[in-house]
Amino acid sequence: MSTMKRLAVLVKNEKVDIVVAALRELDLDAIIYDVKSAGKEKRKVKSGRGTGGVIDAAYFPRKIIATVVESDKSQEVSAAIKKAMSGESKGVVIVTPVDDFIPF
Repeated sequence: MSTMKRLAVLVKNEKVDIVVAALRELDLDAIIYDVKSAGKEKRKVKSGRGTGGVIDAAYFPRKIIATVVESDKSQEVSAAIKKAMSGESKGVVIVTPVDDFIPF
């Protein structure tokens, strides 16, 4: 039995469709989670008079798109996701080992 890896892709909400389409091209299923990110990012705020500012928000909405693949395909899947996002570094892929995979 081959070993498995779980890929969790953390992206901004507007990038979800791009990542899911890349996974579908590889015939993979995915689970999408709503999460909140607390990072260094600042939120730009616009007012009705053309002025605006920058505020520190406590968190930002993000999505985690998770899938499970065979270990030897994790690099291929990660590369396909990066390619689909056109090289934009607007996300991160977290790869973790899967100890047990029990389909039912």
